[in-house]
Amino acid sequence: MMTLYRQELTKLFKKKSTIWCGLILATVALIFAILARIKPTIFPAKTMFAANFEAQQFIVFFMVAAAATMEFQFGTIKHVLTQRYSRPLVLVSKWLVLLTYSLLLYVGSSLFAILLKVCLVNDKFAIFTRAKFWHDWLAGVGGEFLNTWLLLSLVLLIAALFKSSGAAVAVGIIGYFVLGMVNIPMIALIRKYTWLKWNPLNMFNFSAQLGLPTLSKITNLTDVQLFWGNLAYIILFLVLGLLFFRRREV
Repeated sequence: MMTLYRQELTKLFKKKSTIWCGLILATVALIFAILARIKPTIFPAKTMFAANFEAQQFIVFFMVAAAATMEFQFGTIKHVLTQRYSRPLVLVSKWLVLLTYSLLLYVGSSLFAILLKVCLVNDKFAIFTRAKFWHDWLAGVGGEFLNTWLLLSLVLLIAALFKSSGAAVAVGIIGYFVLGMVNIPMIALIRKYTWLKWNPLNMFNFSAQLGLPTLSKITNLTDVQLFWGNLAYIILFLVLGLLFFRRREV
């Protein structure tokens, strides 16, 4: 397992796209930090910082693309499967690499956000003496991370069903934008049928509810319930993806 993991990790960081993703995230964060400095009424520094200066939005797209296209589009997974490793081990090693990559992106963007805060907007608001702000910010980042993995698990399931990575990328990116529109009719249905509150789409409200506690009146779920609901669906989608991958031709 560790050998596979190291191989996959090495291949990931040898890709030029991996380096470009990091550079793009840093550039985006820098641009929004500068905007927060010169146009604070339009781009409130505190709000921008809470979202790691908008880097989190781009992390979702990069992770969706990485999850959907890892190996399958080049057909090199055939070579891996002809080695002594079983299909479950191959797939799990890829999940671990994606987990490592996502952690690096979220932790890296968070540390860079702190640096930008200190260098560019340190006079706009205080964080180092406010424990509650740190708690809320870290909880928000954690919520975004979990919601990202809920989307990734669905993308990985789609990727396991189809040989083409295009369908998985489309589901991930389009689904990300459609979620906001689906929320309105979903809320109406939840009010009418309470059991629908456990549907996977409602779980995507986890991050938003951490920042806006009153949202629990709409989701009909507590933060703890949303947390465990996210984990449950992530595990379910990954397990289903593994089962489909074991049966598909590559």
